[in-house]
Amino acid sequence: MSLETKDYTVLIVEDEDTLRQACADVLDAFGYRVLLAANGEEAIQVLEEKGERIDCVILDLTMPGMNGAAAYAEMRKIKPDLRVLVTSGHDVEDALRHFPADSVFAYIQKPYSIYELHRRLQEMLTSSASGKLT
Repeated sequence: MSLETKDYTVLIVEDEDTLRQACADVLDAFGYRVLLAANGEEAIQVLEEKGERIDCVILDLTMPGMNGAAAYAEMRKIKPDLRVLVTSGHDVEDALRHFPADSVFAYIQKPYSIYELHRRLQEMLTSSASGKLT
């Protein structure tokens, strides 16, 4: 599966500075355009300002302040068709119980490899599913 990554903008929402920057560097190297947010509140602000350009979000579940589930709910109000890849150290069942059924496009458990992240993004961006976990 191959895709022109330069055509896609990804918003990374991650409170851990090192992980957020490492993820941004990797996605940039793969050719994605990258936007960053350190928490849920920043993610909402970025989406409000640049939502038309954002194709998908990599969203950490556990963050101080507005957590991933709350940020997700607000993001879907702004852009209902937004594709979201949830990341968490929890297993998939525990992590996804925080979200409405069939609303998350993809999930990846931390720690993940850069290749797994890229593969999951490609699957999500090329999927015709509407909000279904892949």
